[in-house]
Amino acid sequence: MELQIKLLQKANKELKRELLFAQYNYNTGLTALETRIDELEAQRLANGSNNKIIFRATLSTRSLALSTVKTAVFDIVHENFGNAYNPMNGIFTPPLNGTYVFQISIGNPTGQPGRVFLKKNLESIEYVFAGYTSGWDQAGKTAFLYLEVGDIVYVEGTGHITGTYDVESIHSSFSGALMHVC
Repeated sequence: MELQIKLLQKANKELKRELLFAQYNYNTGLTALETRIDELEAQRLANGSNNKIIFRATLSTRSLALSTVKTAVFDIVHENFGNAYNPMNGIFTPPLNGTYVFQISIGNPTGQPGRVFLKKNLESIEYVFAGYTSGWDQAGKTAFLYLEVGDIVYVEGTGHITGTYDVESIHSSFSGALMHVC
């Protein structure tokens, strides 16, 4: 009986060793598969699949008065493919490294001057102004920026920023799109 117990204990020890070896091989293979899935996902993104990142936003109010320089939150979103623009805080956050194009515009009547600044992180990139001459002024600028994941792009404004009077009368806007993944 004692011999049988010793043989069973030896067999049990051998089975435990084989089980540990099988678990190690399973975990190693699983890790390799997860790594390969991550590589394929990154390659899919880099090759243009799901790279549709475009937004266009305007103001919901007829007028936005900013007594100090503040972020101008364009809260009506007309397009937001890729969901990179946040209409709650007015910030665009790129989901991919790449070259992006942005456009800002402002339109103001005489006597209600205002300025808007396109900002990358804390750096001013471009600015436009309107409302300093007689009649309506409208101005816009376009900028091409290289962005990395974690950067932010937004518009700061000061003074008067005219919003939307009706569907056809959008005076100020903020838009952007991914041009090329890098």
